[in-house]
Amino acid sequence: MFHKIFFTLALLFTITFSAYSNDISEGYKVGDQVSDFVIDNYDGSQYSLAKSGAKATVIIFMSTECPFVQPYTDRLISLNNEFGSKGIVIWGINSNKTEPTEEVMNHAKEKNYNFPVLKDNENVVANQFGAARTPEVFVIDNNTMTIIYHGRIDDNKEADKVTSNDLQNALNDFLAGNAITVNETKAFGCSIKKQ
Repeated sequence: MFHKIFFTLALLFTITFSAYSNDISEGYKVGDQVSDFVIDNYDGSQYSLAKSGAKATVIIFMSTECPFVQPYTDRLISLNNEFGSKGIVIWGINSNKTEPTEEVMNHAKEKNYNFPVLKDNENVVANQFGAARTPEVFVIDNNTMTIIYHGRIDDNKEADKVTSNDLQNALNDFLAGNAITVNETKAFGCSIKKQ
């Protein structure tokens, strides 16, 4: 009798824990509708996904230290130059607990990013999206508030070895009104250091 009760309780705990874990850690997938978030940033501005004023918002989870993020500086600036005037907003988001706000602010200035880098204190946005890596990209269609692309920026951290410009291709498809040919890729990089 004791074994049946123990087994039943263990099974119930496992099912409950698994369901809870999936709710908080899986985040969003392509096609999912996203909830708004608001970040009061160190630059004195408030950033709201629902009020970005864009056709689409590109969220790139970033790091000040990750060796997979640093080589993308010029490519990210170029992407913002290419798509900013076409109604695409790019936001970098730093969710690493090991990288304080002042470091994030100084890093963004040193890199001369032409887009805002937001500090995600306590990993609220990273947890909401299920982001695990830097760099990791989510593109949101602001009209429907749905994820239309998730994954990497391109297929190689070394610019001269890139063979597939995945994020650029997805944005071009979106702006042309076409279905995104490749809407999901595998992000590679450093793990986000969460609370």
